[in-house]
Amino acid sequence: MLSYQHGYHAGNIADVHKHTALVLLLKYLGTLSKLVTFIDSHSGRDLYNLTSEQSEKTGEWKDGIARLNGQDLHSQALKDYVAQVATFDENIYPGSPALTAQMMAANHRGLFFELHPGEFEILKENLSSDKRQRLIHSNAMDRLIDYLPPRNADGLLLVDPSYEVKEEYASIARLVNQAHKRWPGGVKMVWYPLLPEDRHEELKKGLKDATFYELIGPRKERGMYGTGLALINAPEHFDSAFTEAATEMESLLFNT
Repeated sequence: MLSYQHGYHAGNIADVHKHTALVLLLKYLGTLSKLVTFIDSHSGRDLYNLTSEQSEKTGEWKDGIARLNGQDLHSQALKDYVAQVATFDENIYPGSPALTAQMMAANHRGLFFELHPGEFEILKENLSSDKRQRLIHSNAMDRLIDYLPPRNADGLLLVDPSYEVKEEYASIARLVNQAHKRWPGGVKMVWYPLLPEDRHEELKKGLKDATFYELIGPRKERGMYGTGLALINAPEHFDSAFTEAATEMESLLFNT
């Protein structure tokens, strides 16, 4: 959606959940010597200033990444995530493209879709000098399938739309199923919000062969009360490592 800008939400609970999983996957895939392709369906601007007007307006990061900083963390996956974020400048939160570009190998490649014209221009400023990356100013819903690598190639597809339009829950499920049929060798990760209307259940019913990981806080009458991830074809070690991290996340993010 052209109205959505992630700057209002960067570093929030959903980003902590999603990016911990992403760093865990990148840590594994980044070590592979052969070509690996990383595809991000809704890339955003790459880097977010937590002192910006957008971040200050919502302050969502204060209940997200800020609650992890300075903590004596136990799970390795959570430690790795916080360490990656800390390598960026103070008050800068890295989006998925920034984390991917930082952790991918020199011979790997990234494909980053972004439809919002303003966000795409900033994404170009941040990533266009990295020749491993291809930046695509287009709706991933229309073009993503055309850019998939060969069937058995290694890689990761991250799908994390805004879900501002309720029909996206069904259309995203169809897109990911189609992508997995065309590219069964790749890992698929889909983010979704937990909202009072529970429309995410439609997404979950539509996705085939997925394992779901949800971080659930106190139920609210309005707004997001939790965050979910659907994983297809995840590496063998992912489940135990991420489950341990999610247990620690729940304690740090929801216990005040």
